[in-house]
Amino acid sequence: MSATDVNQASPQGVRTRDRILTTAARLFSKQGYEHTPLSHVAREAEVSKALILWHFDSKEELFRAALGRTLEPYVIDVGDIGSLPAAEQIEKLIDLYTKFVRTHGYSVRFIVDLMVRSSGPDEVRSHVHELYGLFRELLTTAIERGRDGGQFRSETRPDLDAALIVTALDGILMERFLDEKEPPTSDDELLEHLKKTTLDRLRKSSPL
Repeated sequence: MSATDVNQASPQGVRTRDRILTTAARLFSKQGYEHTPLSHVAREAEVSKALILWHFDSKEELFRAALGRTLEPYVIDVGDIGSLPAAEQIEKLIDLYTKFVRTHGYSVRFIVDLMVRSSGPDEVRSHVHELYGLFRELLTTAIERGRDGGQFRSETRPDLDAALIVTALDGILMERFLDEKEPPTSDDELLEHLKKTTLDRLRKSSPL
């Protein structure tokens, strides 16, 4: 093990690297890769540019490490959601999505920007698509359970209804990211309306 490896593994070295990563992830998410020079990261992290390059061989390596840090919280903790009635499962999943976005706002913005630009590494896009697929599958399963249990319409299409819920949630997210003005309707109002209209539609019998 080299002296550099030893220094990087020291408690102080670990704390410094962590501060650099946290700062870089925040700046990359706000400004993008091209508009975030290492000098800006250094200034915000209160370290020298040389120290950043001591921990990371290049800006590209720092960027990839920052992406890894950004993706750390991207997990879906559904707990005991399977024991809830179908309607409550759907509401709970919408609430979990909302809580995640609010808790990790800047990292979500970062990932959305990369996905839109198609500029992120393949492993990032793959990981996000996998989580999206899992979330959508959980919604699909909840709707299937409600349909098969007689709580929802027999002609319900679980796959399409799950996709519609995800699309609506993404729309609320994108509206807040793209519109810096105070929105006319709060997120809470929109989310409650989404839950109510979704469940009303799933439960409502089709006219004869």
